[in-house]
Amino acid sequence: MKDLWLYDWMCRFRFLNYRGKIMVMAFIGTHIPLITLAVYFAFQSAPDWNVFFTTVGITLLATLGGTALTLYVLNALLMPVVQTSRSLRRYRQERVAVGLPTHYTDEVGTLMADASETIHHLDAVRHSLEYVDEVTGLPNRRSLEHSISMRMALEKPFHVAVVRFGNFSRLVQTVDPEEANHAAQLVAERLDAALAGRAQLARIGKAEFAFYFDKRDLPLSTLNSRLNDILQSSSDDIIFANLTYQPELLCGVVAFPEDGQKAENLLSNAISAARQGSAGSPVVHHSFEARGAAFEQLKLEQDLRLAIERGEFVLFYQPVVNMQTGTVEGAEALIRWQHPERGLLGPQVFIPVAEEAGLIDQIGQWVLREACAQVQMWEKAGKTSLRISVNLSARQLLEPSLIDQVFDAISQSGIAPQKLELELTETAAMADYANSFSVFNRLRERGVTIAIDDFGTGYASMSYLRQLPFDKLKIDREFVQNVQQSPDGQAICRAMVALAQGLGQNVVAEGVENVEEASFLSDIGVQLFQGFYFARPVPVAEFDASCLAIGAMARPQTLH
Repeated sequence: MKDLWLYDWMCRFRFLNYRGKIMVMAFIGTHIPLITLAVYFAFQSAPDWNVFFTTVGITLLATLGGTALTLYVLNALLMPVVQTSRSLRRYRQERVAVGLPTHYTDEVGTLMADASETIHHLDAVRHSLEYVDEVTGLPNRRSLEHSISMRMALEKPFHVAVVRFGNFSRLVQTVDPEEANHAAQLVAERLDAALAGRAQLARIGKAEFAFYFDKRDLPLSTLNSRLNDILQSSSDDIIFANLTYQPELLCGVVAFPEDGQKAENLLSNAISAARQGSAGSPVVHHSFEARGAAFEQLKLEQDLRLAIERGEFVLFYQPVVNMQTGTVEGAEALIRWQHPERGLLGPQVFIPVAEEAGLIDQIGQWVLREACAQVQMWEKAGKTSLRISVNLSARQLLEPSLIDQVFDAISQSGIAPQKLELELTETAAMADYANSFSVFNRLRERGVTIAIDDFGTGYASMSYLRQLPFDKLKIDREFVQNVQQSPDGQAICRAMVALAQGLGQNVVAEGVENVEEASFLSDIGVQLFQGFYFARPVPVAEFDASCLAIGAMARPQTLH
């Protein structure tokens, strides 16, 4: 800047600070010329040297006194600039906000006022960035750890609870970031309202909230009941423009001092406990066994990512038997994982991990392609009547590209769409009714059939269920097991068969394990069966032999 040329030149004298520069210039510019003039006039008018030196000495003393007073006043006038500079530097280096006066109105006064306001604004912003979650406005993890550390210093026992938004990552992948943030904010508001001021809620991660509370001598069941009430009251549906979503909230609980001596350890253990929660058991108390299980789950997730690349998955096939004809009409494709260290793993071990890790779509696409390709191989071998059933998860159903994935698999294999049946649990089908209705319609319009799996175990409204476009109901094993000895089970199965017949749907009984179950269900109108009584899920190489072994046992006359 042009106005800084003199300041720039004087900055070459690094041994002088700002005040020194001004004082030197004041001395040179005012007092040296004055002394020079005094010496000149004394030399011209003094009659002798005594008068000359006396005049010069008096002038010099007067000038030095004036200089001292001038420099003192200048120093005082420059102090606001010096203090402002020191305050800004100290805040920058030490994050200490030193107050400056704000009531002066001249240029230096407004400089101090503006600097003070800027420092306090920066301090508020810094505090917000470091200690406040920007989406919810709640304290963040760093803030909560600080509070917990202060609480630990009191050496009084307390609990820390972490509430985990279990299906938040799926929501982030499905909706816009603004909508996902809105969901997190809504859950935060619900949790905060449920706590009703009894504890300070914090957001310690994108999908985790936490709070701590006094450790009272409460029975474990009472504590769990209270935490369950908090979760339940915060788990109502979140409604978007075209999506209804139910947050899955799980809670992990730790105790001080038993579960950790540092704030970060307590929170880490609570998060691990929350990861062990499930819909049936949403509140989990930390244990070192649970911590180990969490580690194993994380390791399993990493192995799962490699399994996709290495092709470690295989499909097993369980025949679907028609009791009237005694024939195998098709098979359900069931995924297995040939883990290099842990052996053959069933889907109940790794599918929840895959869903949590966002890998279910990749695995689901592989299952669709592999199952359709197998139908094509059966057709080439002359087994033209067989059709395949593939399970879909709730998360796959919400995937916008699901329709394309299904028909890509059909197109690549060259089979007819009627040879593919997609199965969804009742709960998954009703998770987002509007979406399910749309997806089911589009699939059925192009020939793919839909089956409602595990029927009777969910909480679907009959008024909604009867409007869904599907083709088949599968009665869950829970109602099939020992049905011949259970009047309640018999009544439920009769009602389900009557419901399916009233809706014009086929019925499949799952989990049939003995001839008595098969006989009763056949008598009340069930035609299609799956279960260990007929055949277990087997690799494709054993499927033909399994179908041959079913043989006469599937014929009705042999069951009585």
